[in-house]
Amino acid sequence: MIARACQKAIAPDQPLSWPEAIIVSSVALCAAAPVIAGLYIVKSALGINLMDGPSPLHELLYHFVS
Repeated sequence: MIARACQKAIAPDQPLSWPEAIIVSSVALCAAAPVIAGLYIVKSALGINLMDGPSPLHELLYHFVS
């Protein structure tokens, strides 16, 4: 089911159904979360500050850096 939904999202031959769209968005969310955490860790390790004060992800991801 996941493979078929991803295939229909990448190279559609028919529109996605609601369950397939939810599966594709869930897969995308699961893939994006570790990427965002990894980029935050790299940013913090390099000492790059994008804004004044702590970033919005600071409380969620700081324990990975320390």
